[in-house]
Amino acid sequence: MKKNFFIIMFFLGGLGILSGQETCQRVFDEKSQTDILFGTCSREALLSCAFAEDYTIEYQSYQPNDTVLGRLKQLVSGVKCVIVLGTWCGDSKEQVPRFLKIIDQTGKSFDKLEIVCVDRKKEAPGTDVKTIYSIEKVPTFIFYRNDTEAGRIIETPRVTLEKDMLEIISLK
Repeated sequence: MKKNFFIIMFFLGGLGILSGQETCQRVFDEKSQTDILFGTCSREALLSCAFAEDYTIEYQSYQPNDTVLGRLKQLVSGVKCVIVLGTWCGDSKEQVPRFLKIIDQTGKSFDKLEIVCVDRKKEAPGTDVKTIYSIEKVPTFIFYRNDTEAGRIIETPRVTLEKDMLEIISLK
C-alpha cells in the first residue's frame, strides 16, 4: 500500500512540475546591465523583473478611449493575439502595459494570448520568432482571426493602440 502511495505521489508531482513549467527564462543583458525575460512568458512574469517598474507606471497612467473600448469589447472574442516584446525595449515598456490595460478595461479576453520575450537579437528559446512571426521590431502585436493573421501593430501605433486594435479586429 505504501509503495502505491509513493508511486501515485511521484506521478502527480511530476505532472505538477510539467504543467507548471514556463519556457520563460531570465538572462543578463550586458547593455542594460539587468536581467531580461527570454522566452514564452506569462503576464505575471512581466511583473517579476525590472520591467515591472515601468509596467506599473505606464499601466496606471494610460487612459484608453472609452468609446473605442466599448467597440473593442464586442469584437475581442474569437481573436488570438501574440505579443513579441523585449523587456529591455523602451517601446515595449510603454506599449505592452497600455495593451494589457485596454484588454483589462474591456472586461474580455482574447481566445488566446501568447507573450514571447526576446533578446536584442530578436531571438527566444524554443521559438523561431524571426521565421514564424517575421519579427524585426518590438513590440509587435499580431492579431489572428480563424488562425489567419488579421493584422499587426509594430513598435508604436499609428493613431492610438486601442484605435489601431479596433481597426485590425474590425476587419473580417
